[in-house]
Amino acid sequence: MTRTAIISDIHSNWQALRSVWSRIEELNCDQIFCLGDIVGYGARPLECLKLLRENEVPCVQGNHDALVSDGSQNLNFNEHSLVAVDHNRALLSSEQLAYLAALPTLLKPEERVFLAHGSPEDRDRYLVYRQDFRQVSSSLFSDGGPGVCFFGHTHYPVAYDGDSFLSCEASPIDLNKDEMMLFNPGSVGQPRDGDPRASFLVWDSEAEAISFERVEYDVDRAREEILAAGLPDRLANRLLAGR
Repeated sequence: MTRTAIISDIHSNWQALRSVWSRIEELNCDQIFCLGDIVGYGARPLECLKLLRENEVPCVQGNHDALVSDGSQNLNFNEHSLVAVDHNRALLSSEQLAYLAALPTLLKPEERVFLAHGSPEDRDRYLVYRQDFRQVSSSLFSDGGPGVCFFGHTHYPVAYDGDSFLSCEASPIDLNKDEMMLFNPGSVGQPRDGDPRASFLVWDSEAEAISFERVEYDVDRAREEILAAGLPDRLANRLLAGR
C-alpha cells in the first residue's frame, strides 16, 4: 500500500510544519510531496526548507518560492508580502536560493498524476471558480484521459470530481477512474478557510481514496515569531482566524 501525504503553502511557518510532519509520521505515510510556497509570509524559512530537503521531499515551485529566489521577477505581490519576501531572502544562502529557483513548476510522479502550485498550465493562476476547475479538468482529460491533479496556491481545501465540488469533510473521498479529479490540500502554514488548523491531505493509491487532515499547532508561537521578526502585524494576526 502506498500512502502519500500532499502538503502545500507552508510559508515559513515552522510550528505548523512540525505538527503536520508529526501527524504524517503517525499516519505511516510512505512518501510526501510539496506543492510549493515553502517560503514567504512567515518567520522561519530556513528550518522549513531544511526539513524538506533533508528528507528529499519532491517539491514544485510556488510563486513565493520564485520571488524569494529571484527578486527581479515581476509578480503582483502586495506590500506586506514583499516585506516578508525580503526578510525570507536575507535568511537563506545563495545555494538555498538557487534550489528554490530551480524547482520545477509541474511534477508527474505517475502516469496521469499531476502536481502543480496553481494551474498545471500556469503556476500563478488561482483556481477558484467552477469554470476554472471545469476548464482545467477538461483540458487535462482531453490531453490523455482521466487521472488526478493536486494543486495549491489558494490556501483552501478543495475536492472536484470533474463535474462538481465535493465536501472535504466527507473523507475519505473515492477517486473516480473515469474523471480528471482535482484536489487542493489547503495550506500548512496559512489557512484561509476560517479554520486556523494546518491542512493537508493523504492519497491512498491502493484504496484509491483521498482523506483531508487538519492539525492543531502552536499558532500563538508562530504569530509571536512573525512579530518579533519585524514583519507586518497582518501576517501574524491572520493566523489566529485562519484568514
